[in-house]
Amino acid sequence: MFQEGALSGLKVVELSDQISGQVAGSFCARLLGDAGADVVKVESLQGDPYRRTGPYPGGVPDPDWSGLFLYLNSNKRGVSLDIESPEGRAALLELVAASDFLVLGQNSLEVERLGLRREKLAVANPGLIVTTITPFGLTGPNSAYLGDDLIAISAGGMAYATPGIPDSVGDPDLEPPLRSNTNMAGYLAGVQGAMASVAALLSRTIQGTGCEIDLSMQEAVAAVMPFELAHASYHEAKPRKPEVFGVMPNAYLPCQDGYVVVMAVMEAHWRNLMDLADNPDWAELEVFSSGVERARNWDALEPLLLEWTMAHTGAEIAQLAQDRGIPCFPAYTVGQMVDSAHVTERGFMVDMQGPGGQKFKLPGYPVRLERTPWQLFRPAPKLGEHTSEVLGEWLGYSAEQLLKFGVGAR
Repeated sequence: MFQEGALSGLKVVELSDQISGQVAGSFCARLLGDAGADVVKVESLQGDPYRRTGPYPGGVPDPDWSGLFLYLNSNKRGVSLDIESPEGRAALLELVAASDFLVLGQNSLEVERLGLRREKLAVANPGLIVTTITPFGLTGPNSAYLGDDLIAISAGGMAYATPGIPDSVGDPDLEPPLRSNTNMAGYLAGVQGAMASVAALLSRTIQGTGCEIDLSMQEAVAAVMPFELAHASYHEAKPRKPEVFGVMPNAYLPCQDGYVVVMAVMEAHWRNLMDLADNPDWAELEVFSSGVERARNWDALEPLLLEWTMAHTGAEIAQLAQDRGIPCFPAYTVGQMVDSAHVTERGFMVDMQGPGGQKFKLPGYPVRLERTPWQLFRPAPKLGEHTSEVLGEWLGYSAEQLLKFGVGAR
């Protein structure tokens, strides 16, 4: 049974381009939709590029069944417009004038070209909140630069801040920056954009007017690296060996069936870990007498710990450690996480079914609100699925007006 969400009654228009903010804008708007807002995703007549990006159920390309598109655009309605045409541009601006939020995942030059700065839009809608997510922000020397997730990760310093890679390299060919295996910058910016949008909504209830949110993906990345930035501020070269964590053990350790994460950084944790390992003689050595010493001498300590971890599975180690108050958990593969009993019981993964009947799972909403729990009340839209519905419902377009967009009244 459908239950209204925390943001029910609020309207969101989302417009994200294919390069500069596709994931960030889409994810930000999806989070607002997950909280109950009525989100309308505006696509071109050709559709969101992620419709043409897999994975697909059964490996068969289908623009309505891209796993990435389905995840980013669940709990939204879809409108397809040619915003380069006078009619399409007018319809977009009318939708914005009728909305509470405009979420933009765009390059700053495109935002200006389309006339989507809040100062201009506020004439028709003073309460409008415009959340603009761009690679480098709306101001500054690089504001006009194009960029994708990899560029934002690199520009934010994270690519060189990844353990194993020094901030200053003597030979870039031997020590290149690393790339994330997912759209990390986009998701970080999307979360921060949704949070800022809700904060702006609260401000609107007090001040009576909306505002413009200028969110840089570069800064969204840098904002989650205070440890690394502190080193840079203090003009220190941050080491890329385990000393980066300050104290050890706090690392992935191989075990019988993969890897396990052991965090025994406090002295009580260390003593309990040594109890599990039958208190070997080397545990009393001066070089392992503190967390800092254990980090400094990690190259010597790690192989000694492996003698114990390689005798057990990750689940066994985690259970033994947790029973003694030591933070520890197996390093899951994606498949192991999806199939785990804990994630299954909490209902985080949502069952989906492809056009050929293939079943697959996508993540739900990680936040649980007591009175307004998350629901998948609407799957991601097919291209233009709700064009006539939204233009009629939000703007009161007649059947004759709808025909200009190639759709009939519903």
